[in-house]
Amino acid sequence: MKKIVILLVLLVAIAGTAYFQSNKRNSRLNRSVMNVKSRELLFPDFDINGIKKIRIKEDKAETTLTVQNDTWVVLERAGYPVEKEKLQTAMLSLKYEKIKGGRHIGKDSWGKVGVNSPGNAAAAAAAAATGAGTLVELFDDKDALKYSFVLGGQVASSGGANNNDQMKMFGGTTGNRFIRILGEETIWEINDQLPDLVTKPDAWLAKGFFDVQKLKSVEITAAKAADSWKATRANETGEFTLEGAGPGESIDVGKVSLGTLLSTPTFNDVLPKDKAAAIMKDAVKAKLVTFDGFTYNIQTVKQAGQGDGDKYYLSMSVSADLPKERAAVKDEKPEDKKKNDEAFAEEKKKLEEKLANEKRFEGWVYEVTEYTVSSLLKNRAEILGAPKAANQQAPAAGGNASPSGLPDIKKMIPGLNMAPPTPVPSSPAAPSVPAANSAPPISVTTPAVPLPAAPKTELKPAPAPDANPITGEKPAVPAPAQEPVKPAAPAPSAEPGQPAKP
Repeated sequence: MKKIVILLVLLVAIAGTAYFQSNKRNSRLNRSVMNVKSRELLFPDFDINGIKKIRIKEDKAETTLTVQNDTWVVLERAGYPVEKEKLQTAMLSLKYEKIKGGRHIGKDSWGKVGVNSPGNAAAAAAAAATGAGTLVELFDDKDALKYSFVLGGQVASSGGANNNDQMKMFGGTTGNRFIRILGEETIWEINDQLPDLVTKPDAWLAKGFFDVQKLKSVEITAAKAADSWKATRANETGEFTLEGAGPGESIDVGKVSLGTLLSTPTFNDVLPKDKAAAIMKDAVKAKLVTFDGFTYNIQTVKQAGQGDGDKYYLSMSVSADLPKERAAVKDEKPEDKKKNDEAFAEEKKKLEEKLANEKRFEGWVYEVTEYTVSSLLKNRAEILGAPKAANQQAPAAGGNASPSGLPDIKKMIPGLNMAPPTPVPSSPAAPSVPAANSAPPISVTTPAVPLPAAPKTELKPAPAPDANPITGEKPAVPAPAQEPVKPAAPAPSAEPGQPAKP
């Protein structure tokens, strides 16, 4: 009895302690999460034109975008131009981003929604435990910090990884993203994921590239002279021919594609100009000339990858020989001259702008795909088709020649059966000795015996069917079936060795 009383007392004590701790925890959560007065926009006074530098940082990566010579560039890529459309989209999203909700959450709970500031490299391993987000800092032209915030995690659905007491009290709409403005304890909820604000430098590069159009000739200079080759064509729609081709040599269009060579190419990443000499040491050189007067000098090389596949690199320079004036046309009417002059000026301006734009890509080392430069890396032997046999002769006109060079009678006379006749066995005859001064033997031919004509079958019409007992209508009488025509029997053949008489 005494033991039972002691057990009951212990159970009551445990239940009371649990109740007390629960109330204490709920009280702390209620103090940590408080509603705040919301506003419409995340940054009501956001000034896009005043931003001159953007730094995006995570525990393991960092990207800095800044203005140099009135152009946005990526510092981690040696000042390569930024994709303007991507940057503009990100800035407009920040300026017009609306708030969906907000809460005050204690600092000890920031990691649960992923809005802790990223640390240094030493703290990178603990990123998952600390709940670090993506830090975005925006500076003005004097390098003064104007805006700073941390992009956190997304609102998870019920039952997800964030399904804890903190998340339940915070609430929110599934798919929205948490954001914390530095200097505030408020955690905001926004609908836009702001996907453009990433720490990958290559994701910010301007991917516009040079574009080879109306290709006229391709000249490849390989390390070995025997591997070099040149191909040209007479017009924009013609086929490329190999210069200096030997007997039976021609370009195999299935092995090399020249018509669209470096037409609208792209690249994956870019390396600084100061690395070009080392990377392009053993590069294949190519000279591409277009019908518009553009000349592209290309260098490309393949390098074995370190566990992540082979790498292909390309560098280029471009020049153009553009006509300054339109060629005079004899007896040109004034109205035609004006129209043609305007068209010439417009086309000339277009080509000049193309040259100025493509000059920006000179000197850089671009990482490209294998497909982009595969045709340039082929040597002379690799672009040739199978050679023709030395004794192979072209067929005669009309395709009626036989292998011997004589006309093929079977093709000249359709339906002619050239199979040899089947020999007819003959019985052995007793040897005979012709008498002296005997007359030549008389040939006897058996005349063809006509066959009697096949008897005609009289077709009688079928009796008319009875009328339908309900409707009174008579069904249609089917037409009498036609008797199939029997082919005539072949005439009997003549005796062996004798021709048949007509």
